[in-house]
Amino acid sequence: MLYILHHPDDKEKVESDIFPLLENTEKQTINYPETDYEAGEDDIIVTYLSDEFLREFLTKAAQKGIKVGILPHPKNTYTTKGLGISNDHETALKEILENEEVHKLDMLYCNDIPVFQSVNIGNVFIFTEDHKNNNFFHEVLSFFKNIRHLSSLSHNSYEISSEDEKIIHTSALGIIVVEHALSSVVARRLVSESSLNDGMFTSLIISPTNLLQLIWFLLRSLLPGGKQLNKAPSFIGRIKIADLKIKNSSAIEFTVDGEKEQAEQVSLRVEAESLILAQASKYCTEKDSANLKKSNKTDTLPTGEKREELTKRTIPIFPRATTEEFQELFKLLRENSKSSSMYVVMMILSTLIATFGLFANSSPVIIGAMILAPIISPIVSFAMGMVRYDTNMLKRGIITILIGTGVSLLFSAGVSLIIPIKLVTSEIDARLSPTLLDMGIAVASGVAAAYAHAKEGIAKSLAGVAIAVALVPPLAVSGIGIGWWDWDVFSGAFLLYLTNLAGIIMFAGITFLILGFAPFKRAKLGLIYTLILIGIVMVPLSLSFNRIKKEASITRDLEGSTINNTVVRDVKVRFGDPLRVSLTLVGQENLEGDEIREIKKELEKEIGEEINLEVISARGF
Repeated sequence: MLYILHHPDDKEKVESDIFPLLENTEKQTINYPETDYEAGEDDIIVTYLSDEFLREFLTKAAQKGIKVGILPHPKNTYTTKGLGISNDHETALKEILENEEVHKLDMLYCNDIPVFQSVNIGNVFIFTEDHKNNNFFHEVLSFFKNIRHLSSLSHNSYEISSEDEKIIHTSALGIIVVEHALSSVVARRLVSESSLNDGMFTSLIISPTNLLQLIWFLLRSLLPGGKQLNKAPSFIGRIKIADLKIKNSSAIEFTVDGEKEQAEQVSLRVEAESLILAQASKYCTEKDSANLKKSNKTDTLPTGEKREELTKRTIPIFPRATTEEFQELFKLLRENSKSSSMYVVMMILSTLIATFGLFANSSPVIIGAMILAPIISPIVSFAMGMVRYDTNMLKRGIITILIGTGVSLLFSAGVSLIIPIKLVTSEIDARLSPTLLDMGIAVASGVAAAYAHAKEGIAKSLAGVAIAVALVPPLAVSGIGIGWWDWDVFSGAFLLYLTNLAGIIMFAGITFLILGFAPFKRAKLGLIYTLILIGIVMVPLSLSFNRIKKEASITRDLEGSTINNTVVRDVKVRFGDPLRVSLTLVGQENLEGDEIREIKKELEKEIGEEINLEVISARGF
């Protein structure tokens, strides 16, 4: 016998839409909530009810072991989607009538309320979705609609336990509880092995420490295609279990399938295979012993001091270091800001190695000096002192930097006086014309230096930072300029050193700000002073950059050109007064003085200014 259970208000709808599909089927209608019927072992109760009434009925049906068929109803979207049944009347009835075997599904309860789709605890509104318009574009629209509320989000403290043990006491934005992967926009990207008959549910504990982290994850989750993320973010904990209790010091606000609830404690449990469904469910799968195991992945969630700090304020936009993390780094940088005999000795040695390498025109030797130089450490300490506005660290840092700078200039100048060679090698020449490109290198190096200090696991990268920014070689070249009494050599190389210094300090400080080691209000003044210094340095860098652009343009125009039946090769341009141009002229015969002077006039006409020409004449074949 087939019983059609419906609310009296839906009688006309049942008679017009459902009865025509059951013309040759023995059936009987029951008005909900009548209970004066006795269903036999082979009888099936087919419901045409809303989510509200199904919650009541399915609980009783599961307790009595009644076979149930569920028809789609305008107001039972949570049930049909949550149980994975057809949303078409004809298809659903065909499955109920022709299906020879029943499917036993788990029932998830939250405080004794049946859950068909999800339980959302706390501030997880940005993870919810529109069940009437469940597609990619509506998910994106919903995300941008809710994103304006992000600045007011904060953590709540949750004590999570099961019947067997206390699992974790953590803080979180909220918790999403689902039985299977397709129950929410977040779960479908994070939950892999799940079904409606594995005897367990999954709790996703959303605990971001900053808004950037959260927004990046949400944007990844909204990518079309529905593919799972290869790796769950570290700020999301996951517990797969059959029972769970969640407590808070105050009343917990949560929703069960969109219905708002409030309680002192949230109790979740699964009653395995309690609902007998007389139709197909796409979430009912064969049991896999590997999927029946409990799992607890909460080791990356905040506890202790971190938990307490996150519950005291709204979630910051950028990461914010804990007191413990800050104290460890600050202690290290405070030590690095101090000058010591070891620091001076290492500066002397690195300067000597760099100076000899510059004269020998040896890149490997110069790189060795870069690695050896300790001056990067007080510079990073100064950057932290700037953003924290710590006057003691600022004073010690600048004194240590000045000592290192003075020692390096003194010893490199001394070496240049001893060595009887006054030759601008290519390694020296490479440090005489800094440009905006060098500022770009300094910026990246400042970020890398601060990040390497802040993250203990990558401290070994500091050698790479030292090589990238190359502080000692330009200092050594400046010292050589002093020894030679050559202003152009000294000023060009020292400008490069100042460029590196200003770029590192500014952007190491900004990196510490972003990593949460200092509030912006405190860092504002120091950043302004550094920005002014960078602005001053940028003027000559811009001029130098423009000169390099002009050199490249002249070289490009002249290289391979033909003047008076002579081909121009190997063009090199150096700025001076006048402009110095060296090149090779390839012709059928060796050139005489008058011919070279004629070519010089043609070149000056092409370039637009007077030049000092250096020529190598070669015969071509």
